Amino acid sequence: MFDAVTAVETHYYWPDLASDIKEVLRVLKPGGTLSIVAEACKGGKGGKYDRVIQSVKESEGREILNYLTASEHGELLTNAGYEEVRVFEKYEKGWLSVVGRKHEV
Repeated sequence: MFDAVTAVETHYYWPDLASDIKEVLRVLKPGGTLSIVAEACKGGKGGKYDRVIQSVKESEGREILNYLTASEHGELLTNAGYEEVRVFEKYEKGWLSVVGRKHEV
């Protein structure tokens, strides 16, 4: 069991993001925290990465990255069962962080 789990610029590549986020919740201690940091987010910093992601998608012929908006990051944790989900976005800097806690027993 873990007190905290961080994912810095990695969740893009998780094979089944929704299930993987639930697995992180499972291994967190009660009151434990998950923090995800993302520089590339859909619609962030004027869509700076949107064009790059679209070109990768077109060249691969499929979606290969978990590329989410700021609100989709928050919904991801909320839907997985995290509490106190907060999304911190620094639009002008082009990054965000989403934090959620496991329910305390």
